[in-house]
Amino acid sequence: MRKLHLTIFSALLISGLAGCSTQNVDPSSAYYDQNDADIQAYATAKGLNGKTTNTGLYYAITQPNTAGKLAVPGEEVEFTYKSYNLSGAFVDSTLKDRPVYYPLGIQSILAGLEEGLTLMHEGEKATFLIPSYLAYGNSANGANLPAYSVVRFDVQMNKSRTEDQQIRQHIAEKKLTVTDSSGTGLRIVKTVTNPTGATLAAGQTITIRYLGKQLRAASAFDSTGTGTFDAVLGQNKYVKGFEEGLSKLRVGEKATILFPSSIGYGTTGVVSNNRYVITPYAPLRFDLEVVSAK
Repeated sequence: MRKLHLTIFSALLISGLAGCSTQNVDPSSAYYDQNDADIQAYATAKGLNGKTTNTGLYYAITQPNTAGKLAVPGEEVEFTYKSYNLSGAFVDSTLKDRPVYYPLGIQSILAGLEEGLTLMHEGEKATFLIPSYLAYGNSANGANLPAYSVVRFDVQMNKSRTEDQQIRQHIAEKKLTVTDSSGTGLRIVKTVTNPTGATLAAGQTITIRYLGKQLRAASAFDSTGTGTFDAVLGQNKYVKGFEEGLSKLRVGEKATILFPSSIGYGTTGVVSNNRYVITPYAPLRFDLEVVSAK
């Protein structure tokens, strides 16, 4: 695609789990020594049979499933959680039947939670005791979690999906019929065909309508709306997946194209105003219409 309008944000990240900024963490703070002591005392009192990582995260796998796939950075993890302070007061949770879907490894949630997720297999449950220097730092999170507090997360890991698995799942859930594909991972679902329409070639100006989304996003990150856009093929102005998909259509055709981040926005995504418009490792969907070519 062209360099995006950057007008509509996809709502994939979880504001309640956003990590604190680095200026909120003073590694020399005496609060953090107390955090470590509180974690060990709490784990002993609760009979947790866990371990402490080099960063200071305490984790205990409470329902193991070592036969399950280990969560993999770069994949989309699906999980649920409840969090508490060390007195047992509720802090936060996922909504009923509404798991979190998160591209693991992009460092947009609490550092301790992200690290803990990488230690879990599909189907496992775990308890994390996260010191404030890996959580909310000197920021409070509601009335029950003051600044510099240890937070407990009870987490269930449901799935870790590759981009290909995400695309396949989307195709199945939306009942799409793939009409063409390529070795790059691109899938094309033609919804209106025009066998007599002109083929598209490099150097042509193609007038199109389009809407681009991440697979789980409720809204588009970019769209022509009621207007059109003139794209010029063969000049490397657009991400490879978009240009490859468009080049396989004819004038008068409509299609849905889906492709992985390797031919999209890769491991960096797109950021505007310190927020992801497109997350790293994101497979994308474009709904296209080729209006004309010249």
